[in-house]
Amino acid sequence: MPEYRDPVQWRSLLYVPANRDRFVRSAASSAADAVILDLEDAIPESHKTTAREALSEAVTTLRGSTASVLVRVNRPWGLMIRDLEAAVEAGVDAVVVPKSDDPAVIRTVDEALTEMESDALHEPISLIPLIETVQGVRRADAVVAASDRVIAASTGIGDLSLDLGASPNSPAIEQAFVEVVQAARACGRTPLGLAGLIVSYQDHEAFRSLAARSKAMGSRGASCIHPSQVSALNEVFGPSTEDLEQARRLVAGYEDAARDGRGSIMLDGTFIDNANYQHARHLLIRHGEQ
Repeated sequence: MPEYRDPVQWRSLLYVPANRDRFVRSAASSAADAVILDLEDAIPESHKTTAREALSEAVTTLRGSTASVLVRVNRPWGLMIRDLEAAVEAGVDAVVVPKSDDPAVIRTVDEALTEMESDALHEPISLIPLIETVQGVRRADAVVAASDRVIAASTGIGDLSLDLGASPNSPAIEQAFVEVVQAARACGRTPLGLAGLIVSYQDHEAFRSLAARSKAMGSRGASCIHPSQVSALNEVFGPSTEDLEQARRLVAGYEDAARDGRGSIMLDGTFIDNANYQHARHLLIRHGEQ
């Protein structure tokens, strides 16, 4: 079985309007693994320029924290090019590309960034396609594989449900979500996102339940819109101390047995074979062990 290593280890990605300094400072003190400075949905049309101009200062504020700094750009090309220029100037870690419904979009963004980065002193900016249309789901494999800059992919449930004409928490949406997860895994990228939609950020129990269900479907982390949701994502998508200890015991026991020529063991009354071993190894690898 080939080894799988997630390119990124983001359990929680907190969306923040790029033009709201108070929110940015709050995000900097949160426990989010990544902060997404939003230039798209959270910004009214009349404030797009102001938000773009605030991007560098927002990135500087966030650089004092341990979180990765991302920016979600606008999809119309006229706005996107200016957003990308601001992202390069500000030195963000990655760009979230909304409405990623065609691999040509990702290739064009890649080419534009390559030109813009010619004089930049920081590392090349990574890309995260946000797949939120039916066409994007149908082309997910090609979209995710369109550029070496792509490190992860996520599903935009709200817009996708509108485009598909289905409830945000319907089996149809879950099926589309799984297709994007599979596309990411098949290309060696990290699958992110939630398999449904929780309207109220104050409904913590429902949010945690959705995160757990999404993790069970293959997601490695997800975004949220309020700092109060960060802890749930970190807990759900991060292993417990007991999970890690159990994985260590399983790996050690199986490897000892393998050296004796055995391909399975009994651990705490449970039959353990190579599939269990690989799952435990991948868990430890994802969290800096092995």
